[in-house]
Amino acid sequence: MPAVQPVFSSKSFSKAFLPVEGMRGAYKGINEFLKLTVAFLIMHLLLLIALASGAPDEATGRVVHVTDGDTFDVQLQSHDDRISDEVIRVRLADLDAPEMYGERACEAGRIAGEYTRSNLMDSIVSLDIDDKNGQDDYGRWMAVCYLQDGRNFNRMLIDSGNAAKKDFKNNEFDPESWYIGDQYRHEEYSPGDVDQENYIPEAGSDISQQNDAQDKSWWQLILEIIASASS
Repeated sequence: MPAVQPVFSSKSFSKAFLPVEGMRGAYKGINEFLKLTVAFLIMHLLLLIALASGAPDEATGRVVHVTDGDTFDVQLQSHDDRISDEVIRVRLADLDAPEMYGERACEAGRIAGEYTRSNLMDSIVSLDIDDKNGQDDYGRWMAVCYLQDGRNFNRMLIDSGNAAKKDFKNNEFDPESWYIGDQYRHEEYSPGDVDQENYIPEAGSDISQQNDAQDKSWWQLILEIIASASS
């Protein structure tokens, strides 16, 4: 009678199933993959939050009054939960235009006011409103203003020589984040556009100085999360 051959030999059995060490390696690889996947999802979520917090549509509306070069009123069409008024006064963030009224009123202030009036009056604008304090000491909403065609009006006012760029610390904005270019006027005005002799710029004329400490950037937070997930 012929010998009965086993269905599975020891050799075929070892081929059919992974060794214990191999399975440990596979689990380790899967674990690393899951860590990187979670880190990527968290990074994507934080990036979306960061973009949303700085989106130039936290308030939109029509400009109904221009006070001077850097201040105007907007009748709102939409806004976030921080605002309850139908008409708000806006102070353009991180710039300073010459004065139109008071002891420091000058021709440069009139020109700046006319520039803002000619570009914004009756126009629809989108506002990226400050998330740090929202309003300044005068109750004006600090913001970066965008026209319907996407142009940044804060930058337009500076580029036209009608305002000086200043990094005020009472708001979230870093002027370099919304002003990109190799030519800008720092703490001064274009001599061809404004009357330098009559205008004396005031670094803190209508804005109180705040703590210089800056919040941790979104990118730092994202990199730390990735490093933690990968460790």
